[in-house]
Amino acid sequence: MENGFMKRRLIYSSTVLHVILWGLMSAFSVWAAYHGITDWSARAQRGFWDQMGVLSLLLIIGSVTVWLLQKQIINVKLQDREAFPWANGSVIKRLREAHVTLGWLAFDLGLGHSVYFMVNLPTRMNRVYSGVIALAAMTVLIISGLMYRHKMLSFKAIKKCHLVISGVFGVLLVAHI
Repeated sequence: MENGFMKRRLIYSSTVLHVILWGLMSAFSVWAAYHGITDWSARAQRGFWDQMGVLSLLLIIGSVTVWLLQKQIINVKLQDREAFPWANGSVIKRLREAHVTLGWLAFDLGLGHSVYFMVNLPTRMNRVYSGVIALAAMTVLIISGLMYRHKMLSFKAIKKCHLVISGVFGVLLVAHI
């Protein structure tokens, strides 16, 4: 019984950690968006949250790059076992974890960026609407990633769903920018 408990704890520990960190960053983002940073002007605060959006975009690019690197290493290793002698199962696992962590960080920073601009509505509302739609798509992407990670549905079905949602999110993100 103890082994089953330990195995279950290990399976869900990183997800629980990501959700807790997401919750803390979300709470900070909401607080900072409503109250602002008292020593900063409105222009400085707007610039700060704009930069959080840019940083979120860079993390998304990093997450996709790590995923592509992982897939390329796996494909090459399947064709030639002698290629990439340093790339063993633990390297692939670390790349997978990096992809997930970068995705969560991008979501956290993108959420803060979104909350600030929803609270402090700019004059160009189309940017807010496109941002809200992109944030909703990213939320669905995170949920499908969790379902993929914990094998809640058919492995192939949820994998394809995650890929399709990521494509839709990419298009929405480009439309927002």
